[in-house]
Amino acid sequence: MFERVLVAMDLSPATEALVSSIPGLRELGTREIILAHVTRPIREPVSASLREIETLRERLNGLADRLREEGFEVRVEVPSGSPATELTRLADDRNPDIILAGSRSHTRIREAFVGSVAWELVRRANRPVLLQRIEANRPDPEAALELRSGALPRRVIHPTDFSNAAGRAMPWLKALAAHGVSSFTLLHVLPVDAQDGRQEAMTRLEALAQELNPDGSLEVKTQVRLGVPHEEILGEGGRESHNMVVMGTHGRGVLPEIVMGSESRQVVRRASASVLLIPTDAAAPEERTSSDDG
Repeated sequence: MFERVLVAMDLSPATEALVSSIPGLRELGTREIILAHVTRPIREPVSASLREIETLRERLNGLADRLREEGFEVRVEVPSGSPATELTRLADDRNPDIILAGSRSHTRIREAFVGSVAWELVRRANRPVLLQRIEANRPDPEAALELRSGALPRRVIHPTDFSNAAGRAMPWLKALAAHGVSSFTLLHVLPVDAQDGRQEAMTRLEALAQELNPDGSLEVKTQVRLGVPHEEILGEGGRESHNMVVMGTHGRGVLPEIVMGSESRQVVRRASASVLLIPTDAAAPEERTSSDDG
């Protein structure tokens, strides 16, 4: 499912902690890691810029060695330029199954590097982006990552508005189930004054539940909520670090408004759960496997 992963690094202590969580991705099929850090464009004096790039490459190689000891195949990439542009180009060139980035808490003063860059990746990338929460202001960022022994989420929450963009997430839900996730919540949020739409929404959710769980082997809960979308998503399990929120997005080149609308950024900012964002033009897991084998 996640056989090849591109990891976006800014080489702060907080995002270096991501490396400690990567071995857990083995449960989702990860075998190959691409560690990428985008440097500033080469400038005068050129020799100083080249030394800086070499220092950064050495740091990444040290992290890569830790992952090689865990049995992963690891490649290090240090392009220069605009982070989102270069990471998107690397994704096109190296064809990872997903892009992994840290998602930090945001302040009124500024947005953290990985927050803004990850959001731009969501806009540009034609493959899923997995955002892992990092509390960058904690004194021990590795502990703040709340590392788990495995990557499988305890529960997956899938918010849907029944659009084509939302539907693109279904193959990834099935793939997570095939890798061992057994608990899912399918969620639709209506405005507070939309009581008349509850039954229709529940019928559509139950049809999706049947598609995901045809043999009844999974625990699939369907929920229709009235309220503010991001609050309902967070309240349904998005605040719990051991869960995962899986959401469809619009395609490459489109403003990154997730299927629940402008509230999407609030989910990414405030969720403690990991968030997997699936663009509409991303190949489904089985399609990628077939293409790679060919």
